[in-house]
Amino acid sequence: MNTPDVISNTVYDLILASPMTKIKDVEPQHVLSEIKMDSLEKLSMAMDLEEAFNIEMGDDEIEGFETVSDVITYVQQAVDKPE
Repeated sequence: MNTPDVISNTVYDLILASPMTKIKDVEPQHVLSEIKMDSLEKLSMAMDLEEAFNIEMGDDEIEGFETVSDVITYVQQAVDKPE
């Protein structure tokens, strides 16, 4: 089941697993560029999220992610969208 908590925790885990991010805790208001997530890191995270939640993300959407909350909201909407 893909509850909001599962989605949030998965996003947090992927961010913390990135070798570029040097933080101990992730908060929804964190700005991705400020926690050292560049476009390559965002793409890698997006590919992992696509696989984890069986969704698709376009390049424009991925590049548009500014905050952790943006990512969580997008994934939640993609998961909730009826087929």
